[in-house]
Amino acid sequence: MELEQPILEESVQKLSTASAIGPGSLSTSKGRSGSSSSSSSHLCSSRSESFRTLDMGVPKSNSAEEKLSWLRSQIIGDDVEFDSPFGKRTLTYADHTASARSLHYIENFVTANVLPFYGNTHTCDSYVGHRTTKMTREAINYIKSCLGGGRDDAIMFCGSGSTAAIKRLQEVMGISVPSTLRERVLKCLSNEERWVVFVGPYEHHSNILSWRQSLAEVIEIGLDESGLIDIEDLKRKLDMYKYANRPILGSFSACSNVCGLCSDTRTIARLLHQFGGFACFDFAASGPYVEIDMRSGEVDGYDAIFLSPHKFLGGPGSPGILLMSKVLYQLKSSPPSTCGGGTVDYVNGFDEKDTLYLEDIEERENGGTPQIIQTIRAALAFWVKEFIGFGVIERQEEKYITRAIDRLLPNKNIQILGNKSGKRQAIMSFLIWSTSNSPYGSPIDGQDSEDTKSLYMWGETGSKRDKPLHGPFVAVLLNDLFGIQARGGCACAGPYGHKLLNIDKATSLSIRSAIEKGYVGVKPGWTRVSFPYYMSNEKFEYILGAIEFLAIYGQRFLPLYSFNWKSGSWCLKKKAFQDLKGKETRGVRDVLRSLVTTTQAKVMADNKIKANGRPEKNFSKYDSYLDFAKSISILLPKFPDRRRIPKDIDINLLHFRV
Repeated sequence: MELEQPILEESVQKLSTASAIGPGSLSTSKGRSGSSSSSSSHLCSSRSESFRTLDMGVPKSNSAEEKLSWLRSQIIGDDVEFDSPFGKRTLTYADHTASARSLHYIENFVTANVLPFYGNTHTCDSYVGHRTTKMTREAINYIKSCLGGGRDDAIMFCGSGSTAAIKRLQEVMGISVPSTLRERVLKCLSNEERWVVFVGPYEHHSNILSWRQSLAEVIEIGLDESGLIDIEDLKRKLDMYKYANRPILGSFSACSNVCGLCSDTRTIARLLHQFGGFACFDFAASGPYVEIDMRSGEVDGYDAIFLSPHKFLGGPGSPGILLMSKVLYQLKSSPPSTCGGGTVDYVNGFDEKDTLYLEDIEERENGGTPQIIQTIRAALAFWVKEFIGFGVIERQEEKYITRAIDRLLPNKNIQILGNKSGKRQAIMSFLIWSTSNSPYGSPIDGQDSEDTKSLYMWGETGSKRDKPLHGPFVAVLLNDLFGIQARGGCACAGPYGHKLLNIDKATSLSIRSAIEKGYVGVKPGWTRVSFPYYMSNEKFEYILGAIEFLAIYGQRFLPLYSFNWKSGSWCLKKKAFQDLKGKETRGVRDVLRSLVTTTQAKVMADNKIKANGRPEKNFSKYDSYLDFAKSISILLPKFPDRRRIPKDIDINLLHFRV
């Protein structure tokens, strides 16, 4: 059925005439670098009753601070409290790289304007079916336009973020098979039929494991001396296949989800196209913060991009996105990758060969009831990004990551991973090194001095620097002491982690052997935080202060926590903490005073909120958390004893302090 004038395009023009800036004047035109501008592709326009409310409560000013202040006021769960092992803490979210936060603005819009008229898009015969179909179609077109997609590109919405988007590309390329059949199918392929896929050195598991399990031959590109993608290595390896007469594709992260380092996607795309290959990029980590312009068909354009809109502010609950050049679609003369409702023109009850599948790629690859509400929510999350403007986002992100590196880098107990001078998103992974007052560390119960010496694998350890604290342990301390939500571990980037932590093959295989025995806790890792453009300066400063605190006092808390060698998790030992509080020392009185101070600060902050009708700066509350943590730390040993290591774990495998 031919759709009537789109609902989602029907509200912007009226809004843009009513104010100089706002939802009605968002741009999806090329070359956007700062504030929004008008364009023919809008999310809403004047004749829509459903989307007319988009401008309510939105700042009409050009002021970046007003926009960001409004955005922060819309974050669901901002400044909510939870019970940590050390008492109530205000939740401070710093794991935006994993997933963003939801917005009242978007959820209220969905509740008021989408859900009441929700219907299945497989019909336009009813009002709800017709309306929902138009809204969904316009949401799709808006997202596609935001990404620079055109008529020669197809967009697909794929379940669980970039992981599902990458898998869908492999399916429509015809190179995805069940793992149980892979070896048998490979034997049937000629060398010329098999794809060669180049991947980068800092890929998320999503962009390496599924390629390894596909029918493609995977070639990994290394790091150069500056810790970035080695373009010369890519040239050399592409040249090796120059006359192989095999299909070539590159699939690279546009940005590392570990260090925030940005890839030179245009240079990589030009190089791949020079050798007749396709250029695909995973924008999962950087997508919420950078302008993406597909430009497929151009020498430096992209042939496919993968996105995780749940990482966009306001995007949790939205699906993954694959935007691909139709040239990559290999199923035109075959059934779609997933057959089902909505993929066919005609099915009879006599012969499978009589089935007529839809020709339009986007329709035939959207089997079943589509992710309607999720797609509309994704479009609204894109709208928020456009509303703020790329210039504002870039300046704020650059300011935060530069300040963080400049402040923390001189601290000898903090190691920031990755290149510190290259272009980065505001993502930071780091290690906190422990210290020792002994040439070979503090004693370990039940182990001799020679075993103790072998714990020190790095020459620079000397008599002061010990091993780093376990990444998950640092994340737990950030949570328990400060309410800061960070991420500990390898951030789903194991191969890159090997390079960052200098883990050789022999050590890697030994770690694997220990994990096979059930000791997942031996896995090394780091701690990751992020400072997105919408984070307040107060929270940014608070997170840095907490990291600096742990760089000084973090190791003192080791005796208060138990470590589960099987799972790798850390948990406060309540009895040890109660015993600590029960000591008759001056320090305990300091702790009690700190607890009172914390409560008083909380009451004062609440009183300010009640008096002014809005929250004040949280310096007093945040300072009280830091004071409390320090008052606990003075009761703990500066150089704690090491805990016993299970006998069947080689202590040389431990890259961290326990």
